[in-house]
Amino acid sequence: MSTKQNIFDNALSLFSKKGYDGVSIRDIAKAVGIKESSIYNHYPSKKAIIDDICEHFVQTLSVSRPPLAQVEAMLEKIRPSQVFLALISAYGQSVNDKITQMAKVVFSEQYHDNDIHGIFTEEFIKKNVEYYIEILTLMQKKNLIRACDTAVLANVFNNEQIMLTIQFASCENDNERFELAKIMKQSAEYLFLPLEVIM
Repeated sequence: MSTKQNIFDNALSLFSKKGYDGVSIRDIAKAVGIKESSIYNHYPSKKAIIDDICEHFVQTLSVSRPPLAQVEAMLEKIRPSQVFLALISAYGQSVNDKITQMAKVVFSEQYHDNDIHGIFTEEFIKKNVEYYIEILTLMQKKNLIRACDTAVLANVFNNEQIMLTIQFASCENDNERFELAKIMKQSAEYLFLPLEVIM
């Protein structure tokens, strides 16, 4: 493992436990086992470290938003409600301890850092809602779901998933994560199953 990766991993772990303001460059250097000044060979500041963490986290979110053409192909094989279950499952399968730590950092620090708040708003709210509207509109055009207000439904589903994702990031064991994952899937079925057009 490179020194920069070691700095990243240790800073991530510390930020997720103590918060950004609760961690100093000295704390990170001590956790890595290097001199404090050596951090600056890899990152110009503590802010640069958290920016790097946020950038990596944003890259993981693309898993939960596959291309629309892929979703259209899925609709040839599975019901609309199952598409949303598949999107939840795809992201859930990509989650590991590092991604969970990143989520904790982004969710908590967005209240203190305007840049992180911008990332949260853009990635978790704006892009997700736009994506869900596109999927629901596609489903309506194919007469797979009944007429509905796609913007309202996309926002309701996204807001619920955000809250459940925040809870998921705080789970302390696999059993808690398993139970919460079940709720995430049940909520998708509850919202979308009644909209399906019986062919």
